[in-house]
Amino acid sequence: MATSYPAPRRQRQDGIALLTALILMLAVLMTGIASTRGALQGARAAAHERDRLLALQMADAALLDAERDIEGGAEPGSARANAIAGGSADAFVAGCGGGRPYQGLCALAADPDQVPALLAGDDGPALAFGSVTGAMLPEGEGALPIEAPRYLIELMPESPEGRLYRIVARGAGSLPGTHAALQAYYRKPPGGLPGRRVGWRELGDWSETVAAAGATATTGEGRR
Repeated sequence: MATSYPAPRRQRQDGIALLTALILMLAVLMTGIASTRGALQGARAAAHERDRLLALQMADAALLDAERDIEGGAEPGSARANAIAGGSADAFVAGCGGGRPYQGLCALAADPDQVPALLAGDDGPALAFGSVTGAMLPEGEGALPIEAPRYLIELMPESPEGRLYRIVARGAGSLPGTHAALQAYYRKPPGGLPGRRVGWRELGDWSETVAAAGATATTGEGRR
């Protein structure tokens, strides 16, 4: 007499094992996707932070260039150097509109937001790095900034300690839309002695300020 086996029960066991294996494979796949997504987000965040630091470094380079400008730049005896040293009203005018050779020099603005707005515009009066000092910075693609940093110099009220200048500098990263700005004070003592930086800070939300300035300029062009 032939022996019979419970085939239906074995098939059910095989089916349960296959389903379990599929569930485990799906769980492993979802875990891998989540890990990959997290790694990509971390890489993007790291790249953004690296680009922000590059923009900050460029802004700091512009601060140093502005300080050299105050000290006379490449031509200490030029009309610009004499006007900066003497606090000339012809050089430091409202809206930074003194024209050549006084580009980038501003009278103290009544509105604190006026100077950052002037600095944010690509076609504004801000002076590009090296324009007065002759210094150069690499720019281009990859890990280089996409544009040269810029700065403005405001003349503060004079005191017995000498002339005080407020510098606002803007730097760009290697990616479009990444900008940073720094503000510093530079005091020039009497008697032609070298000056020194007496304080600085980062201007927050600068990328948003640049974006808002660009939107305003676009809106203005559309109305013409």
